[in-house]
Amino acid sequence: MSESNNDLSTSQTGDNCSGLNQASSHEHATSKPGQDLSLEQLHLDLLKPVAETKMQAWLSEFYGKEVEIVEREVLRHRDLSRVERLVFRDALPASLIYKQVLPPWDVEQDLHERILIPSISNSPQLFMAAHSGQVTAMLMEDLGPVNLLTYIENEPTAKVSQVAHNLGEELAKMHRSYSYRTDELMPLGILRSLSPIDYETTARSLADSLSAWHLGDGDKLDSVVKLAALIAEELADEPISLTHGDLYAENIILRHDKLFLIDWSWFSMLSVPLVDLATVTMTHQKNGAFAGYAATVIEAYCFESGRDEAKVREKLPYAEALSRVLFLDWLVERKERGIEGTTVGPVNNLIEVVLDELKARRHAL
Repeated sequence: MSESNNDLSTSQTGDNCSGLNQASSHEHATSKPGQDLSLEQLHLDLLKPVAETKMQAWLSEFYGKEVEIVEREVLRHRDLSRVERLVFRDALPASLIYKQVLPPWDVEQDLHERILIPSISNSPQLFMAAHSGQVTAMLMEDLGPVNLLTYIENEPTAKVSQVAHNLGEELAKMHRSYSYRTDELMPLGILRSLSPIDYETTARSLADSLSAWHLGDGDKLDSVVKLAALIAEELADEPISLTHGDLYAENIILRHDKLFLIDWSWFSMLSVPLVDLATVTMTHQKNGAFAGYAATVIEAYCFESGRDEAKVREKLPYAEALSRVLFLDWLVERKERGIEGTTVGPVNNLIEVVLDELKARRHAL
C-alpha cells in the first residue's frame, strides 16, 4: 500500500469487498468533536489525526459531493488507531466509521480487500481507503453500537442463548469455508501462518527477545517454551483455517439479528480455528457475562462442524493458552517497534504479568 501524502485508493462496494466497525465495549461513550476518550491514554503516545481538510476531501470523493457532518463520536483513540463515527446530513449512507491506523494495523485494508468475503466471514464493508504519510484512513460501514456485551445487558436469556447458538454455527461455517482456501491465501503474503509445528520455535524467539531485554527470569521464559510445546502436541491434528485471532464478545456486532465479526487485524492469521472458539468462550473482561453462554456456543460449533464435543472441550484449554501466547507475541511486537506503553500501563509490566499467567497455565494443563 502506498504511503505517499496524496495517494487515494478506493474499493468498490460488492460481494468481495468488506470493511469493519471498530466498536468495542469500552468504545461507545459519546464524545464531543475534538474530545478524546482518556482512560486508556495515560501510557500511550496517541496517533496524530490526519488533517481535517484531507478527511473532507476523502468524504467528497466517496459521496461525490461535499457533505456536512452533523454528529461526531470518538469511539477509540490509541497510539496506532483512531476510530470515529461520523453522521451526515442528507447523505447515504447516513453514517460511516472513519478509522485511521498506523502499521501494523494497516494490514486491515488488505484483509478486507483481498481476504474477507462478507457472506462467509460475516465482516462488514470497507467502502474506501486512502493514505497520508504512514497513516491509512478507511471509510467503513457503520453497523451501530450493539455488540454482544451491550446486547446481553438488555435482552432476555432466551434471546441471548439463541444468539450464542447462531454464533457457534456461523463461526464453524466460516472456519470450514476458509479451510478449503488456505493454499490459495498463503501465497498472497497478507496473512501470517502459524501451525502447531511452529509454536515451539515462535516461543523460543519470544523468549530470546525477552531475555535480551532482561524481562522475565529463566524459569518463566522456559515455561513459555515448554507450554508452546505442550500446546503443539495437543493441537497437532487440528485443521488450519482463517482465524480472527481477537474474537472477544466486544468484537461481535449485532444488527437486525445478524452477527458481524469486526476488528480483523494483525491478530488475524492462518491458524488453528479452535483459538477463536476458545477466545470467545473464555472467562475474560472482553467477554463479560457472555462467557456464561460458552456451553451453547461450543455445542452449536461442534454440531455444525461435525466434531465430537467432548474431544473439543478437552482441547479448548490448550487453544485458550495459545491465544495468550499470541497476546505475548503482540506485546513483544509493540516493544520491537519502540512502543513502551499499553492501554493498561507500561508494556514491560504487562509482559511480566502475562509471563506469570502463562507459567500458571502450563502447570494447570
